[in-house]
Amino acid sequence: MKPDILKQLLESHAEGDEAGFHKAALQLASAESTAGHVRVAEELRSIIAKMPPPRSKRPGAIVDIAQPRGEMADILEGGHREERLRDVVLLDETRSQIERALRENRSRGRLEKWGVGPRRRLLFHGPPGCGKTLTAAAMAGELGLPLMTIRVDALFSRFLGATANHLRSVFAEMPRRPGVYLFDEFDAVAKARGDSQDVGEMSRIVTAFLQLIDADVSGSLLIAATNHSQLLDHAVFRRFDLIVPFQPPGPSQIEALLGLRLRAFELPVGGLREIAAAAAGLSYADVARACDDAIRSMALDGHEQITMEDVANALEGVRRRDQHLR
Repeated sequence: MKPDILKQLLESHAEGDEAGFHKAALQLASAESTAGHVRVAEELRSIIAKMPPPRSKRPGAIVDIAQPRGEMADILEGGHREERLRDVVLLDETRSQIERALRENRSRGRLEKWGVGPRRRLLFHGPPGCGKTLTAAAMAGELGLPLMTIRVDALFSRFLGATANHLRSVFAEMPRRPGVYLFDEFDAVAKARGDSQDVGEMSRIVTAFLQLIDADVSGSLLIAATNHSQLLDHAVFRRFDLIVPFQPPGPSQIEALLGLRLRAFELPVGGLREIAAAAAGLSYADVARACDDAIRSMALDGHEQITMEDVANALEGVRRRDQHLR
């Protein structure tokens, strides 16, 4: 991977492509972090931070070198992310597990000195809208790695055996392009074999996944996220180093998320706490959507400050919409 990055650095410099040079430099820092050279990675990022903002060689020329190209672009999508763990509200137990996993992957060299590696196969499970995908993006941002999301719709093929081949392509990419690989809607890939809806091709896909994950020795993180863990094949659970439950937010988490999303407006803490208590039962995604709706209402009304009434009305609107959809 490093020779490719160094080549990209030199080519970008020779062509005067500042944006490409900046991206390649970030990729080099990510590669060092993945290799366990945490101090070198931090020094590289410190140097990059001192660089002036990149200008593209020409309008529209900024290209994330982490973005898959060619045939893999049909199956993988993503690139470097700006999210950080501070942008995610989680239950304390869940946050503790994520922070430990990040610490292990930042200290790969120290762990491997003693014959063990970091836990890098994570299974996220829980109801929709509870932060699974956002947490994966934040982990990628924290580690300076690109987030690569496997497109389930493109992964499956009507041609016999082609889906398993697509899976092999994804796993073959993991050592070549270090990153955080996210299998969202994972139950579509690893559904229990032998259930009433099973077909032979589905069993072959699950078997292929199990074989591929067993053989994977890359430095990439693999995160699988599902809303329906009960549908997964039992053999799948044993392949993951860490199984992380995601749960709906309680009043304190809703209050924290409201404060985070609306921090620019300096709303009174007491008012947020009261509104959060009334918003019990909503998901993190619901609360985030309500915050955006409240800002829209403020802007359309020609105001410069959100009111508690704006927030309360937006939360109630989201609740009514969810009830209508049920």
